[in-house]
Amino acid sequence: MAGNATGSELRQDRTTGRWLIIAPHRRLRPGAEPSIARSFASRRRRRPPFDRDCPFCPGNEAALPGIIAETRTKVPPNWAVRVIPNKFPALTREATVEAGCSERHRAVGGYGFHEVIIESPRHDADLASMTDGDIELVVRGYRDRSRYLLAHPRIEAVVLFRNHGPQGGASLAHPHAQAVALAFVPPTLGLVADWGRRYHHEHGRCPTCDEIAIERDLAIRIVDDTQHFVAFVPFAPERPFETWLLPKQHQASFTDIDESLLVEFAHLLRRMLNRLQRARDDPPYNFVIDSAAGAETRSPCVHWRLRIAPTLAMPGGFELGSGTAINPSSPEEDAAVLRAAS
Repeated sequence: MAGNATGSELRQDRTTGRWLIIAPHRRLRPGAEPSIARSFASRRRRRPPFDRDCPFCPGNEAALPGIIAETRTKVPPNWAVRVIPNKFPALTREATVEAGCSERHRAVGGYGFHEVIIESPRHDADLASMTDGDIELVVRGYRDRSRYLLAHPRIEAVVLFRNHGPQGGASLAHPHAQAVALAFVPPTLGLVADWGRRYHHEHGRCPTCDEIAIERDLAIRIVDDTQHFVAFVPFAPERPFETWLLPKQHQASFTDIDESLLVEFAHLLRRMLNRLQRARDDPPYNFVIDSAAGAETRSPCVHWRLRIAPTLAMPGGFELGSGTAINPSSPEEDAAVLRAAS
């Protein structure tokens, strides 16, 4: 299905059950695609390899709230990836877990963990252009911190995400990701698991495994296809140029990725970010790893993925009021642009 170039479509995401609107003609309206991508790209290119005012740069450790873990190297500054507590955490391990309820409202303590994964000592480093060894260390850091946090009592889910650029929510330019460990299953992951269980009960298969098979068969939205992973613009993406990276074989939790697959996945992630950078002049983006939570870590119904979601269109009142995304871009055209940007 190639879409309607002049009208709009309602499309359903097979992996979640959500409906959204694909309306490519809306990108022709005034101000539909802001110039934030170009303005951010020009600022990024001027970043120095070291910033004396950046707390994440080597030598500025006194500005950090602490150091939790490091990947050590023999080359100064003797670390490649560093994990620190978030200075302004959304959740804390010191919080009480007891409920504080009144007759009208319910509340519990904000127990959890909020960490920052500093991806390189270099202030000007970028995942899209890292060496093989560097990007492998970064992705290994993602996996290992996720494993560590999930092993804590009462932790049900880890949301690992990356904000790129001020419009993507990054408060510091130094390359970093974040991991938030939750004492509950967040709504998005819960809904995905519920949908997966219903689909599996009806069809006997994982909905994401079915979607991967369909996309590989059609090939119109595939951007990269490796031995064990596939990257494609989904049939029903919420944002322009949204891209998913998924293991071909069923795997519920990102934490189960082994060393050989980790290397292949790390290289694929770098290539996809490089394609996006070339295709759209290094736009702001978010990526998040959707991984099984709670009792679903070995589920045949849940399939982990990494979603790259660029900030190329701003949501408005309709999205807020309806909970339904409008994507002013053609997924098929976006995939073709990304394929060409190698």
